[in-house]
Amino acid sequence: MRVITTHIGADFDSLASMWAALKLYGDGVMCFSGAASRNVRDFLKRNRAHVRVLTPKQVLKEAISTLVVVDARSLGRIGPFASVASDPSVTVHVFDHHPPVLDEIQASFSVIERAGATATILAEMLLERSIPLSPFDCTLMAMGIYEDTGALTFGSTTEREYLVMSELKKRGADLPSIPTWIELSFSTLERELLDRMIEAARERFVKGYRVVTCALEFPRFSEGISLFVHRLMDFFDADVAAAVITMDKRTYAVVRSREGIVDARRVMGDLPAGGHPQAASASMPRRDPNEVLSGLEARIAEMLKPSLTVGDAMSSPVMAVSASQTVEDAYRLMIRYGHSALPVVCDGRIDGIITRKDLDKAQLHGLGLVPVKEFMTERVVTISPDAPVWEAHRLLVSNNVGRLPVVRDDVLVGIITRTDMLRALYPSVSSSYDSREGVSLPWQEDVSQVLEGVPGDIMEKVRILADKAKGMGYPIYLVGGFVRDILLGRRNEDVDLVVEGDAVPLLESLAREGLDVSIHRRYGTGTITFSDGRKVDLATARREFYEYPVAQPTVSMDSLKHDLYRRDFTVNAMAVCLSPQWGLLVDYFGGRADLKRGQLRVLHNLSFVEDPTRIFRGVRLEGRLGLRMSQDTERLAISAVRGGLLNLLSGPKLRSEVELIFLEKDFVWDVERLRELGAWDAVFPGVPVGASGVKALRKLSMFRRRLGKDLPDFGRDVWLAFLGGLLYFGSPWGARGAVDRLSLSPREREVVEKILGDLGAVESAIGAKGEMRWSVICKELERFGRLVVFAWSGLTDKWRVRRRMLLYLTRLSKVLPMLTGRDLIDLGVPRGPMVGALLDALRLARMDGEVETLEDERAWVLKRLVEA
Repeated sequence: MRVITTHIGADFDSLASMWAALKLYGDGVMCFSGAASRNVRDFLKRNRAHVRVLTPKQVLKEAISTLVVVDARSLGRIGPFASVASDPSVTVHVFDHHPPVLDEIQASFSVIERAGATATILAEMLLERSIPLSPFDCTLMAMGIYEDTGALTFGSTTEREYLVMSELKKRGADLPSIPTWIELSFSTLERELLDRMIEAARERFVKGYRVVTCALEFPRFSEGISLFVHRLMDFFDADVAAAVITMDKRTYAVVRSREGIVDARRVMGDLPAGGHPQAASASMPRRDPNEVLSGLEARIAEMLKPSLTVGDAMSSPVMAVSASQTVEDAYRLMIRYGHSALPVVCDGRIDGIITRKDLDKAQLHGLGLVPVKEFMTERVVTISPDAPVWEAHRLLVSNNVGRLPVVRDDVLVGIITRTDMLRALYPSVSSSYDSREGVSLPWQEDVSQVLEGVPGDIMEKVRILADKAKGMGYPIYLVGGFVRDILLGRRNEDVDLVVEGDAVPLLESLAREGLDVSIHRRYGTGTITFSDGRKVDLATARREFYEYPVAQPTVSMDSLKHDLYRRDFTVNAMAVCLSPQWGLLVDYFGGRADLKRGQLRVLHNLSFVEDPTRIFRGVRLEGRLGLRMSQDTERLAISAVRGGLLNLLSGPKLRSEVELIFLEKDFVWDVERLRELGAWDAVFPGVPVGASGVKALRKLSMFRRRLGKDLPDFGRDVWLAFLGGLLYFGSPWGARGAVDRLSLSPREREVVEKILGDLGAVESAIGAKGEMRWSVICKELERFGRLVVFAWSGLTDKWRVRRRMLLYLTRLSKVLPMLTGRDLIDLGVPRGPMVGALLDALRLARMDGEVETLEDERAWVLKRLVEA
């Protein structure tokens, strides 16, 4: 006889799994191993004509040849059938979705998979085998899935449940009827129990997690404690919930946990429990509920790991002042670096703390030259870097302070502020729904798999430097555009590394090992050149301060956080740790979220004031990466332009930025975007960038794209052609002023001035109708240079002139005679200017088709010699 059974206290997943197994095997009897839940019993009473489930007393155990166990894998959970499952003469099959247990059922066949419900696994098997299913079959299996996944809302729910529910719905499952049987209305007794549990509940933070517990005695027995604990967990938005209820002669314990917080089954310890990591329950003879709960709370506290330590969240190193420094010195530091308080130290040990308010009042009373020790706060509340963040939270609130110095062995190692706390606590207070929706988390993420996509030759060198830094105890990070591009899946070979601490000793050590290293000690930076020519820049994490707009920054050594904060945009202010934790993305300012949104955002409102060239850089990133400035960032850029900050840029700086714009692949988009921001009007007054100029640039871009291989290689000088195209339609004084403003070299200036001045005459010379000898076209154009002609090809509105210019660039300028100067001398041409003149004439003759072969050229030369 084949018997299909399940665990004691069968729920709808158990019943649905038994029913599905009966359909799968085709024969057998269903039998509970003990009591079933009230809802299941009510359902069976209503559907006794469809479903018949026996009790253990109705089954002769000796007659069982095959035992099929569903929704359980523990001998302790199948009651009287445990002895049958242990009989070697009985074939045992197991279908379950729970994790391993100590008293595992030894089965000859088992299907144990990760799923939200066992009914999911068996329903998939029925669907795969195309076993006919009635609407009643589909409804019952849907009930099992619905109950065990909390209507598909529990953390254990997988994609499989959604797919199976969809298939069951297609086959006639009556989903609206499910809530009739599964919970969702309480009897008076159940409501009273839930209310008592909420009243008795105790909420507290344990190692950064919200834990809610309750223990009570209830006068009458009521089912549904597991559901009530789930409700308790939702009510308090807790990470872990535990309840111990004594009713009649028994005591019941239930533990629930959010995914990955604690293992609920292990929390039960030696209690006779069953379940899985997110939910476990136990039933035992009557005991003191407070005593049982005390054991559960102790195990929860032991198993919880601090979600975050102060050392993880703090800012380090710390800017501090000595007790002997003056109020004026401390005040200047606070203003320069934007701090509201500074620790006061002596030999690395903290003596006190001085706030901005204290210094404001001292300055107001003319006490700027008095030492800060006279006004500092002593007996400062401090914290250890190993303490959990919740302890810092408690100290900040209970002491009503805005920051806590972090000390180890009495030495100041960092500081944790309210901002650090908000950032640290955000993941624990944000809902899982928010996290799924991609809310910006200024936190950390493991991107080690992304690093695997970086070309091997680059990562080989990065690993060499990371291992060296690790050996010397330096935290080292990939930073900047390289991080941005690997997150976007773009190739970038410009590798920048930052170390927390002084990079110079690390660079010196690398040099001693034979690497080619150049060191800039003043700035704590250097460049390592490897044998294959690849270069890697290595810098000290530092902070910059701009004394006035457009000034060169003042640099000081600082933390990674401040090093990233000095950068231009959030997408460039991310780092990937290489040591001590390989592959950890550090994103304090939400750069990853901005990349996902396609947004470009500055880190602070004075970013463009400090460095107006960031406006050009931002436009290049917009065009290259498909990003768009956020509304605030665009407003700040326009404000900086209107405020005249671009006019403060030096000529070489402005020239560099304009050149980089024109060297972008889609530079026309960049030009139009800068026009939207008003940048061209600001830097080139008198040169309106209108439709004609943009049209010319678009033509040049198209020619370069379509004729790229046929055009001459202009190298980086091509930007001069685009600059000339931009300036061409401006006023003469405006164009001259722009050329002066850019500090061009004499050669570059000559090229641009030719573009601006001689197009009309050339159009007249080569624009005639009818055929024109190619040599005439060539002689007319080559005196201006190919780069100038290229610019004119986009500026002219005469199609015949444009066609002849492009003919010159793609074919005529490349025509050369087959004979060389040596060949001409061998033919009798005297050394001197005549050799060059004949070669040039021979080139034009070949251009016009007068000669084609080598013999033709020899004959042509000999004829000219005779004539001479």
